[in-house]
Amino acid sequence: MLRSLNLFKVLIALTVAVTGWLFYYGFSVHQQSAGKLLKSTDTLLQDNPGIRLMDNALLTLNRAESNFRLFTVTYDKHFLQSFSAQLGEVLSAVDSISSMLSGLNDHQQFNELIAQKTAMSGRISQLKKATDSMLSSSLADDRIDKLLNSIPVYKVTQIKKDNVTMDTVSNIVSAPEKKKGLFKRLGNAFSNKNKGDTVKAQMAVMVKTKSGKVVNKSDYDAQRMKDIINDVNGYYKKILRTQLANRMKINTSEQSLAGTNIMMLAQMDTLILALRDKATIALVQQRQQAGSMINQDTGRIKTIAVWGGSLLALLLLALTGAAYELRKKNQQLMASAAAAREEARIRTDFLANMSHEIRTPLNAVVGFSEQLSYSGLSASQRELLRSVEVAADMLMQVVNDVLDFSKLEKDYISLLQEPFVLYTAFEEVISTTRILAMQKNLGFFPDFEGDHRWEVRGDAFRLKQILLNLISNATKYTSSGSVTVTAKLEKQTESRALFTFIVTDTGEGISKEAQANLFERFYQAAPARVTVKGTGLGLAITKRLVELHGGEITYTSEVNKGTQFICRIPYEVVSMPQTVIITQQQTETPSGAAMEDLYVLVAEDQEMNLLLMKMILTRWKCRFDMARDGEIALDLFKRNRYDLVLLDLHMPKFSGLEVVEKIRKDNDPEKANVAVIALTADITEQDVRDFRRSGFNDWLMKPFREKDIYQVIRKNLRIESKEPQHP
Repeated sequence: MLRSLNLFKVLIALTVAVTGWLFYYGFSVHQQSAGKLLKSTDTLLQDNPGIRLMDNALLTLNRAESNFRLFTVTYDKHFLQSFSAQLGEVLSAVDSISSMLSGLNDHQQFNELIAQKTAMSGRISQLKKATDSMLSSSLADDRIDKLLNSIPVYKVTQIKKDNVTMDTVSNIVSAPEKKKGLFKRLGNAFSNKNKGDTVKAQMAVMVKTKSGKVVNKSDYDAQRMKDIINDVNGYYKKILRTQLANRMKINTSEQSLAGTNIMMLAQMDTLILALRDKATIALVQQRQQAGSMINQDTGRIKTIAVWGGSLLALLLLALTGAAYELRKKNQQLMASAAAAREEARIRTDFLANMSHEIRTPLNAVVGFSEQLSYSGLSASQRELLRSVEVAADMLMQVVNDVLDFSKLEKDYISLLQEPFVLYTAFEEVISTTRILAMQKNLGFFPDFEGDHRWEVRGDAFRLKQILLNLISNATKYTSSGSVTVTAKLEKQTESRALFTFIVTDTGEGISKEAQANLFERFYQAAPARVTVKGTGLGLAITKRLVELHGGEITYTSEVNKGTQFICRIPYEVVSMPQTVIITQQQTETPSGAAMEDLYVLVAEDQEMNLLLMKMILTRWKCRFDMARDGEIALDLFKRNRYDLVLLDLHMPKFSGLEVVEKIRKDNDPEKANVAVIALTADITEQDVRDFRRSGFNDWLMKPFREKDIYQVIRKNLRIESKEPQHP
């Protein structure tokens, strides 16, 4: 199933990767195609500005031709000015069209048209220059006025003089004045005759010319007038001939200009039409290319869309299948997880219940063995009893490991934060483990560096458990040699301290292969340590407890040379206690001297535990009452006044918590304040809080020895120490 799931994941990943690449590629193509489509659409929608310019140029060219023809008919200078300006517009338009079509100049026909345009532009420029020159030189004013004004005025001084000799007769006859003609008046003027003279000479006047000829004066005057008129007429004929010659020259220029103009206009018209045709063809080709590009890009987009849609459908189908499979697997996993949790809960509860059930008879075994040691036994009997006690201790260690492991799995273990003297806890463990080393004839070398009076805040019980596990483990796996325990308590700041302890043994050591799993649960090192059996939980529990303290544990080991464990735990330093350190060696031996005449109520549902308590209290010479359930215990409490109440937590009818709550609510304040101690085979931090809240003064963990219950009772009753009696 796992293999198929992994294969399915790989297929999904490949499908997603291919789909992602396809969408990325499609997006890129779409971006490019979109730009091309927009450009092509603009091309299709927009008119060609070159064609529009060509149309305007043709229209302007027609107007120019019309203006020129009007000029040749009317000689109105305004038509010629318009013609010149329109030639300039056509030339500019042709230049603009050529610039627009420069991108197409790789085409042979366009190259020829461009060359023709260049030559035509030059000729148009010359034509425009000639037109402007003629316009400025010959037609600045009106042609008729110019022609008339160009004729010079004939002056009298221009008449040629004739040297003659006149001889006159003095006989004068008066005669009436006759009307004189123009020429006669001119003659009179020339001859200085008086206009008002009415007297006519009666004599004949004779004139002798330069040639010597003598003629009558009247004949001479008539001939002279005729010569003057001929001279004037000749003068004006000469002027007119000159003007006519100039006019013929102008007409020739105008005819040449008109012919050139008409020819060039026709050529320009042909050129523009050719350019327009080529531009139209180019535009059609461009639009065809744009349409082809649109069709091509649209086809690519459609293809990508089809493939993308297909892959997307496959992906959705695969994801649907995956979701279904994952949902199915998730349901299976959830069911498996729930089953595993339920199984773990059942196993943990079973272990806890089994540990609790084992502790109850174990408490009897330990207690009765201890009580038996107080009786008169032979040496062989005491040796057998010692073996029973060792077996009971080993069984109790196994039960403690299993119970602690079940708590750690359920995260039920939490650390108490109470002040305690660290050196005292260290010495208590050393006193216990020293006996184990002595039993195996091992050297045991403890050392503590630091102030013995320092008080820290933490869980003394769990610290002792860590120390006991490591030291007893070293003793267990060391067959010869020694066990060295070095401890150091040093202040790091005013409120923080670090407790470091090192446990070194000369035992079998741990192989390299086993070191990787040393702190795993239920693991036992092999093959070096096969000679000693255990639960395999001690080091796993120790590591978890050290981590709960915020500390660390490390080790070094070599086969056949030994092992060294190094543990560092930080603590909060509290105020210095004004107490005297009492070690376990100095603890008072349990006896009845301090307990005599105490009235004790014991409530316990186990007959063996009642019998054990009866033996202990009898030996201490105490008065006591026994109850097998909570109801009987409450009834006895109401009828009597006790110094101490010992309550088992698990009893029929009323539990220990219910009984103590009712005791604290008694109407008699003195009875309600009696010391009540809980007897339990299992305890957690929550249980401790429940004990405090319900009204218990203290608690005692099963299995317990006589000295344990003795110390708890003395602590809560504040009994003065008395001389111990010999058991």
